[in-house]
Amino acid sequence: MKRLLLFGLLLAASSAAPATDLLDVFRQALERDASWAAARAAYRAGIERAPQGRAQLLPTLGLSAATTETDLALKTPTVNNTFNYRTDSYSLTLTQPLYRKQNLAEYAKGQSGAAQAELDLAGARQDLALRAAQAYFGVLAAQEAHETAVAEKEAVGKLLALARRNFAVGVATRIDVHEAEARYDTAQAQEIAAASELEVRREALRAIVGEAPTALAPLVARLDLGLPEPADAERWAATAQEGPRVKSQEQAVAIAREEFEKSRGGHYPTLDLTAARTYTDAGGSTFGTPVESTANQVGLLFQMPLYQGGNISSKVRETAARLDEAEQRLDQARRQAAQQAREAYLAVTSGAARVRAIERAHASNQRALESTVLGYERGVRTGVDVLNSQRELFRARRDLSQSRYDHLVSRLRLKAAAGILTEQDLEDTNRLLAH
Repeated sequence: MKRLLLFGLLLAASSAAPATDLLDVFRQALERDASWAAARAAYRAGIERAPQGRAQLLPTLGLSAATTETDLALKTPTVNNTFNYRTDSYSLTLTQPLYRKQNLAEYAKGQSGAAQAELDLAGARQDLALRAAQAYFGVLAAQEAHETAVAEKEAVGKLLALARRNFAVGVATRIDVHEAEARYDTAQAQEIAAASELEVRREALRAIVGEAPTALAPLVARLDLGLPEPADAERWAATAQEGPRVKSQEQAVAIAREEFEKSRGGHYPTLDLTAARTYTDAGGSTFGTPVESTANQVGLLFQMPLYQGGNISSKVRETAARLDEAEQRLDQARRQAAQQAREAYLAVTSGAARVRAIERAHASNQRALESTVLGYERGVRTGVDVLNSQRELFRARRDLSQSRYDHLVSRLRLKAAAGILTEQDLEDTNRLLAH
């Protein structure tokens, strides 16, 4: 008795535990998804390009120190002596670039690199939101498909048992029994396949959140099957061309352009302001006396490259080709963004129409099955007719479930394709779930 009571309490506690919803999955993914963690690490690395580029315009300060031992044998017509002494020295040198075309290009490249890192992170966050939603609804769809397969097998099993009883009393044919057996075997195979697919979907969600998913909040609210706002595929395509992924490629073009300017800067002269302080303390000299000196120097250093074996010209040609490549990839990114937005828009509109059509088909199949069962009871329809009606009803049920989840994901995918998917969109979708 105590064991039954304890089991009942545990069962009540487990049933009272809240189900995991879409926002829970997304927040877990923000903490545990490996791709998102890699994107954040890439962002932290990418934003360091800005201070690295800025450093090219700032002065450099260096300190050097040395100590040496000298053993000098000096022999002249008047001197024949050996000198042994130590020399200590240090030098403090400051260099401020005044004009270096390469450094200016490196600074601009660093700014573009940091901006690109921010855009890439924004795109990765949207990608994570979409992947989390796809995995979440993938599990729900697989669960419903498995439940439908189990229900279909049970329904066919009941008809099989009925066919066998009717055959035993002579009111059904062997054909009815064989047909019911074949349908039951098929239903078993479908149940096994549905269970396997459910495990695959669970593993896909586990890969994102880092642990086995618990009970998920199911979809309970009726879907909004209206047109997206704005109801214009071209406006969505135009928005997509301004999204973070296209903007990131624009920064890639800017980086390639600055790299080209940097390579061209190899032909340009450089001008630096230099300042140095040098101190030397020699314990001896060729004159036999110690020497201590301090020198302060300020000057301008001009350098002009004349010939470097064709290396600079080759780099200019290489970076020019890289710039052309980046520009072509930008054009490709814009076209792909527009294409994906149009396809996503079409998926939303056609998906809504498909949900409506399957809802009508499901209702029609439900009525058809009821009529067929009634006809079977009256002897005007056969068991095969009932099996066929059942099959069509369960097929419509599976299709309806899948189409509803596909429509939800399509709406989120449209926002992601346009580059405007936010956590608020997930919150709006999350309100359709049972809590």
